[in-house]
Amino acid sequence: MKSLRFQLFLFCAFFLGQNTLSLAQAVSEKKLQGGVTGSVGLNFPKMGTNLLGSSPGFSSSFGVCFTKASKESQNIALSGGVEFDIDRISYNVSDQDVFYRFTDKQIKPKGETVSTDLFFNLTERTYEPLYLALPIGLTFRTDFIGDYRGILRFGLRNRFLLTNTVDDKGYVVPFAGSINGSAEENLGMKVSKDLFFYNANLGISAGVEWNFSGSTCLVAEVGYSYGFMPLHLTSKEQNYTLFYIDGVTQAETYFRNQATLNQAHLKFTLLF
Repeated sequence: MKSLRFQLFLFCAFFLGQNTLSLAQAVSEKKLQGGVTGSVGLNFPKMGTNLLGSSPGFSSSFGVCFTKASKESQNIALSGGVEFDIDRISYNVSDQDVFYRFTDKQIKPKGETVSTDLFFNLTERTYEPLYLALPIGLTFRTDFIGDYRGILRFGLRNRFLLTNTVDDKGYVVPFAGSINGSAEENLGMKVSKDLFFYNANLGISAGVEWNFSGSTCLVAEVGYSYGFMPLHLTSKEQNYTLFYIDGVTQAETYFRNQATLNQAHLKFTLLF
């Protein structure tokens, strides 16, 4: 009886092992996989001006993706997709008082100000942009060990601005330079020609792919993206919106926010 039980145990172990191996082998032989993906992470703006500071913000993304193995090796694949990035980018004002003019929900650039504009003494600002992202990269994969294999990914993430709103904290003041005003939150503000319509970053990530059912795989990875494109790219001073009062001339001195965006994220992908 013990011998029979032992033989049944060996048979089951052998059957499960063969089944697991065949599933992993079936996935490893697929040239093209598609799926859905999503991520959560943190934003880390890197400032290029002393007039504004930054604090970490939240980021998330969702979309569809694909992975196509190369003809030469299953361990190298081209990856890409179409995703939507939802960012929260936060700034704070440093030592110098910073102002802008506004009417209703519209923040006014220098070239469009009128005498009826209100003045806002800015202390904190949060951008909430929505980007269409077109990532492209190379994925390096190990062979399957059971149901698992490791992945390492390098790539370029191209992002195109779709919409953007601004939430500001500060004071509505009677004139620029005044420090007496009522505390206000300007929520859902619109500012045109501020965030540049194209943004890109270089990313690296590492993770594990789990073949948990048939040819369906779950990929979990952690990554870091280096932003090399400016978030704010306004070449004409007439489009600047922020200014401070020059201590010598007492004139309104407009300036452009300068920052790039680095990101860390945790990403999950379901491939079929």
